[in-house]
Amino acid sequence: MTNPRHNGLTSVADQSEEERGGPGSILSRQSADHAELDALMAAYAAEPDVDARGRVVAELAERALRHAFAEETVLFPAYRRHLPGDRDELTAHIEGDHQQVNDLLKDLQRADPRSPGYDDEVRRVFEVIRHDAHDEEDDLLPRLQQVAGPEELRVIGAAWEAARRGSPTRPHPKVSRHPPGNVVAGVGLAVSDRVKDAVDHRAPIGTARRAAGQGALAGLVGTAVMTGGEKLEQALTGRPNSFVPGHTLRRLLGRDDPHDSVGWNLAMHWGTGVFLGVAAGLAGRAGLRGVPGILTSVGVRVGFDHVLETATGVERSPLAWPARLLAVDTLHKSVYGLVTSVVVDRLRARTQHPARGD
Repeated sequence: MTNPRHNGLTSVADQSEEERGGPGSILSRQSADHAELDALMAAYAAEPDVDARGRVVAELAERALRHAFAEETVLFPAYRRHLPGDRDELTAHIEGDHQQVNDLLKDLQRADPRSPGYDDEVRRVFEVIRHDAHDEEDDLLPRLQQVAGPEELRVIGAAWEAARRGSPTRPHPKVSRHPPGNVVAGVGLAVSDRVKDAVDHRAPIGTARRAAGQGALAGLVGTAVMTGGEKLEQALTGRPNSFVPGHTLRRLLGRDDPHDSVGWNLAMHWGTGVFLGVAAGLAGRAGLRGVPGILTSVGVRVGFDHVLETATGVERSPLAWPARLLAVDTLHKSVYGLVTSVVVDRLRARTQHPARGD
């Protein structure tokens, strides 16, 4: 081994792979993972493209969280088992770092890489990760090495790798940092995290695809609320169902049929809600939010149906409608526009850095 550090121990960083117990040893596995994290931090600093930097942070976050989960699940219990007189101070300190990383990454996960303060938050995470790595390589792992032989270190390493591969991939600040709580929670979280990862991969935060997806979801919510209001109003007033939406859709598709159809009606009703929701999501991404966004969404929803119904000849101009019927129709569609716009804004707010306040 090379020169010992101030605590009389030789850092894992200063040891050869053979001295660490071979490639499967927990010392070698930890050291290799730390090197990967260092490489990602260097890649972030060297990357000029904002979107690419966001992807680097996402990759680094996943790797750092898996690394920490495996430590809390396997490495720290092994350390406490082999060094029961250490009073758990060192592992408790590192677990505090892990908690801080989870808290910081929770915010960054919802942040647009273009938002003010994003880079500062990223560099705070880097600082904690580097501090954590030094504590492990200079202190915790060399101490464990003094009391556990190479074969035991390889056994711990294999268990650590298994836990790392099956761990959650996202920050969960409220989950316990100790077994068995983290292990029990980790099973379900690992599955749900991978579903969310797939969504983020297909529609990254800040992209038009993400905004369109948020808009489609908002449109479904808006349509559901509008439909509930319509059914309540019909129950109170006795107004019958209208099949105008279904006839309009069939006219648009060149499949005009005089018979009323619930299926065509529902397709037009919900399809329009999703379509206009996507438009609201993209408008929100372009900066049309708050009251202007609500007014625009209401106006588009009210006007969209009237334009299509009149243009296809299915319905008369709304100017010729009875005032009461026009008021009821406008009310329901205004509810859709209001709810959809508010949901779009709420979903967008979940993907903005908290420092922005928008």
